Amino acid sequence: MDTIRLIASDLDATLLDGQSQLPPDFAETVRALAERGIRFAAASGRPIYTLEEMFAPLRDDIIFVGDNGGAICWKGESLYLSEMDAADWRTLAGQARSAGHAAVLCGLETAYVEEQFRPYDRVFKRFYTKVEYVPHLEDVTARVDKFTIYFPEGDAQKGYDALYGPVWGGRFSVAVAGADWVDIMNPGVHKGAALLLLGKRLGVPPEGMMAFGDTFNDAEMLKAAKYGFLVENGSPALREEVPFLAPPNTSSGVMQVLRRVLAQNGRVCESDFRRAK
Repeated sequence: MDTIRLIASDLDATLLDGQSQLPPDFAETVRALAERGIRFAAASGRPIYTLEEMFAPLRDDIIFVGDNGGAICWKGESLYLSEMDAADWRTLAGQARSAGHAAVLCGLETAYVEEQFRPYDRVFKRFYTKVEYVPHLEDVTARVDKFTIYFPEGDAQKGYDALYGPVWGGRFSVAVAGADWVDIMNPGVHKGAALLLLGKRLGVPPEGMMAFGDTFNDAEMLKAAKYGFLVENGSPALREEVPFLAPPNTSSGVMQVLRRVLAQNGRVCESDFRRAK
């Protein structure tokens, strides 16, 4: 049997329910895990400041992996930051404007969006609690760890492949976060790399890690942990790539697995869980 010491979970369509709400017993469960020496990390495309607001009562109990692995913070201390080169994101900003795409420049303190895309304010504020509208993104002087493009028509993968992929190739780490969003980070930055870095920092090997996700920006994380779970209503194509299936997020699937971990005091084996393939 393996002993779980680090658990990471994506939020939207994974830990959060169909109304984007946390399970009612989440705080109690996280604290119970901590009492058993098991750390919980919220791993999201959201920035650190949004995660800190979302989990305000648990700020000292949860490790925050923000911007798809671009930043890691624990108890107010920055453990990792992958800052993008300004020349790179300014070039991306110009390309996005020329294509008419709504881009979000992910600064460490706030998100920046061009004024012409203010009509999408409600969408942006769902993920970025601090948004500043500016005439041109290239004029921003803040430190940045992620560049995001919003595709309101739901064709994120197609849009990226057609306009950005051919130009940048492997220059960046690219994560398609559902149908509407594409996140662009420094090469090698993703949730899986962040989980392994965190494991090294805490002295937890992959066989002591558990992770949950629903789509392609979670894939590296689900493969980095020995116990990687795709929620059952997640992207079907990922079933061939990840080890285990959790019940759907609409049935509090992550919580069902966490309760089992608690019941066994962190001791688990592969036969305890449903295989993805």
